Amino acid sequence: MRVSKILNNNLVLSKNENNEEIIVKGLGIGFHAKRGDKIDESLIEKIFYPENHQNSIQMQQYLLSIPEEYFDFVQKFVDQVREEAPDLRLNNNIYLSLSDHIMGTVERFGNGISLKNILLLDIQQLYKKEYAYGLKMVEEINRAFHLELPVDEAGFIALHFVNAEEGQQNNDNYKIAMIVSQIQEIVKNYFSDITFNESSLYYQRFLTHLKYFAQRYFHKELQYDEDENLFLLVQEQCREAYGCVKLIYLMMEEKYHYALSKEEMTYLSIHIQTNVDKSRAAAKKTSAAKEDTIH
Repeated sequence: MRVSKILNNNLVLSKNENNEEIIVKGLGIGFHAKRGDKIDESLIEKIFYPENHQNSIQMQQYLLSIPEEYFDFVQKFVDQVREEAPDLRLNNNIYLSLSDHIMGTVERFGNGISLKNILLLDIQQLYKKEYAYGLKMVEEINRAFHLELPVDEAGFIALHFVNAEEGQQNNDNYKIAMIVSQIQEIVKNYFSDITFNESSLYYQRFLTHLKYFAQRYFHKELQYDEDENLFLLVQEQCREAYGCVKLIYLMMEEKYHYALSKEEMTYLSIHIQTNVDKSRAAAKKTSAAKEDTIH
């Protein structure tokens, strides 16, 4: 196994025995290394196997954007789960998705934002083992990062375990994809002056949320409490996105006879506003760089 590209001191690209691109993680594995050097296998902590080149680029973005403290924390916890519950058959994507989730959670709580999990009752009943590990992980997060996360977060974490289980299938995949596509179309038309980077981490998080949102549509028999204060706060802070979400509300009501809850409108507003802000910041940065080049 040889180095194809150095990403940082702890990450390198390589190829396996089938000449397929892999991402190799290990403490100091890229330090002073050169392209073509043989990789010291004693340093390898984890190997990621992208499905294709685009997936490899996304994985690299995740790995390079997630601080080591979050990734190391998740790696230790997930490795323990894999040892205790091999029947869950977790794929490697969980290391990335959970690290990204925990990083975002710590940031949200630092800003005083706590999200209510409207699927919590469903998760507790349908995914008992995954939820138990979610609770355990919340306890360890609270201890490691000095937080007081509520049980709602255990439900969010449990969904990451469910999503990472190999062999999970969804008979509603086509219908879910349709809803996700229709919502994306509304967002792009509403913000027609913005070009969204669909390969960015923020947009990928948005798509993941849309997938879960569409799944909730197919399991809408339960009723949930409304968090009026958070709804009003987001409505004020994400005004542009909330205007777009009202159109999504009308589309869901007209085509699917489904009325979005305030929680659902809250989460959609947060994700859309984040993508809008990030896209505008990126465009401004690109424009400034072009002006500097001209002058």
